[in-house]
Amino acid sequence: MRVACIGGGPAGLYFAALARRLGVGHEITVYERNAPDDTFGFGVVLSDETLGGIEHADPRIYREMAGEFARWDDIDVHIDGTVTTSGGHGFAAIGRQRLLRILRARCAELGVRILTRTEAPPAAELAAEYDLVVAADGVNSLTRSTYADHFGTTLEQRHNRFMWLGTDLVLDAFNFHVLRTPYGIVQAHGYPYSRERSTFIVEMAESVWEAAGFTDPRTAPGRSDLDSIARCEELFADVLGGHRLLPNNSHWQRFTTVRNRTWR
Repeated sequence: MRVACIGGGPAGLYFAALARRLGVGHEITVYERNAPDDTFGFGVVLSDETLGGIEHADPRIYREMAGEFARWDDIDVHIDGTVTTSGGHGFAAIGRQRLLRILRARCAELGVRILTRTEAPPAAELAAEYDLVVAADGVNSLTRSTYADHFGTTLEQRHNRFMWLGTDLVLDAFNFHVLRTPYGIVQAHGYPYSRERSTFIVEMAESVWEAAGFTDPRTAPGRSDLDSIARCEELFADVLGGHRLLPNNSHWQRFTTVRNRTWR
């Protein structure tokens, strides 16, 4: 069987590795438009249940990932000077770039062909050449939007604004920080993903975002909204304790819920 995978993020690479492992005779090609070391975002969080599935499906990938994990069982909620801890959750996180390297190495070991800096041809063109075409091209999937009528796609944009950041503050658990500001409630959630870094996501209602004077400058792709990041550092100065917020294509976004009537 000849398989084409559109997108070489974690989902596309993991699929390619498992498909190749299950069918050694399968010819699998992954198309990835970015360079090997390009990545957006910071840490990837996985539950113990998910990790059990990964270990069962490919112990080699699991062992490589496990050596890099930041793990925690507690969720700490900080509000009004108090901390409420909820325990027993069982999560782990790993840096997204490190995860991609592990998956690319496993794919290479298994004989998967990965074409980086290469835009995938349209799905219809690939379907003429391959037996199976897998769309793993992300939340803004061009493949899904092209066939939205067939998939029965609906996109529901949520109301809050958020910005995905990193920090050189290494947290010891999953943390929610809820701040009462003159503009309204501003919150952040963060978690460690390596020995040097944590993810730090700032979120607030649209009305609070506007009252605080934030704007959306529509930065160019790959550029970060540095003015907003500096403001967030000021808002969370007590939490950060002198540590910095780190950008990576960081700008204000809204969460989008994607629903499909059918996924194939």
